[in-house]
Amino acid sequence: MNLLSRTGLAGAAVIAIVLVRGIVLATTPLSFDEAYYWLWSKHLAAGYLDHPPLIAFLIRAGTALFGDTSIGVRALPWLLSAAATWAVWRTAMTFDANSRIAAIAAVMFNVMPMIAIESGVATPDAPEIAAAAFMLLFLAKIRQTGDGRWWIAVG
Repeated sequence: MNLLSRTGLAGAAVIAIVLVRGIVLATTPLSFDEAYYWLWSKHLAAGYLDHPPLIAFLIRAGTALFGDTSIGVRALPWLLSAAATWAVWRTAMTFDANSRIAAIAAVMFNVMPMIAIESGVATPDAPEIAAAAFMLLFLAKIRQTGDGRWWIAVG
């Protein structure tokens, strides 16, 4: 098996994992925590007792598009998981410039239990995971380019 086909296989695996995660998220009922955050989305505020407000804003946007359904509540956290996967892949490409290694990094990211479970459900963990993945990408860009302007993106 040549390098291109192994990279393509890893890329297909990542796409399959993300799509299966989306199907599971669309067909399962909300957890207690997700219902709690969904309630927040009905009463948006600058902050809440125990968490920052971003998840409430994401749920509000998702339910505005898809209604008060599992898909509506989880759509944007699921999209953030795909974006985080891309950020992990780009980070690996920045450090190594080897598409095979980057594809393996994206697969490993998606099969880790914390990512596999928490990255698509509507909890504060989903945007936090995506933010951490992009922060790593921006730090890698600082290392690669030496351009201090990337620190703005890190912040």
